[in-house]
Amino acid sequence: MPLTSKELMLIQDNISMCEDNIKYLQGCAQLAQDSQIKNLCNKLASDEKNNLQLLMKHIDTAAQ
Repeated sequence: MPLTSKELMLIQDNISMCEDNIKYLQGCAQLAQDSQIKNLCNKLASDEKNNLQLLMKHIDTAAQ
């Protein structure tokens, strides 16, 4: 089922937020001195990358 223009816009907004979150979490991981905090930030950034890929998949599917 094709996405509406509003749905596409919302997905694009979420993609932008995911990209911002990834950059932020990667920055936090670089600044963290505690290894557990560093690992947590890296894990959260990885989770956000997975979310980003899922959102991109929705955009790709809508374009077909």
